[in-house]
Amino acid sequence: MNKTKVSTKEMKEFINDMANQYTMQFNVYREERIGDTLLDFYAEFKRRDEKYLMSKSIKVWSVENQQYAFVKHQEQAITPTDIKKFAKDIDARIKEFVPSKREHMSTFFIGFIVTNQPIDKAVLKEVRKARKLQFLKFGLHGWADRYIAIVDLTERKVFVNNKGREFVKGFQDALLKGEARV
Repeated sequence: MNKTKVSTKEMKEFINDMANQYTMQFNVYREERIGDTLLDFYAEFKRRDEKYLMSKSIKVWSVENQQYAFVKHQEQAITPTDIKKFAKDIDARIKEFVPSKREHMSTFFIGFIVTNQPIDKAVLKEVRKARKLQFLKFGLHGWADRYIAIVDLTERKVFVNNKGREFVKGFQDALLKGEARV
């Protein structure tokens, strides 16, 4: 792929475009904070499924699934410490975002760092291992799964742990198709 210089303005336009794409299925909150990390936006998706027997008064089962995307930009080169800090800020607040119910099945947290700087190999190694799976109440109340992804605007690539690929598809598609302004 061709390396193209991406300005800060173009980076912020890309982030705004991605926030607008998320609004179709997610609740989007702009200029928020998670721990010490200032976010450009975070997106929240909640889904509840139920199965009934004959009428709604006889519920057989119900499950709740959630997904959160935390997006921030970074104009300086990303370091492994930045990845660890962002992961720590998300991990410290998992309990705030996950409901304490038996119906809860899964919650996925994806932290995106959008950058216009070159990515070091040590950072890519840290991103590949930046996954945390946490069972809630020994799995009786589901689980929480956290990933960290880097969106490299100069290379037009998204880097994430292999298990997190499905959650970064929107960013990857926007970069490859050129739908978002970059």
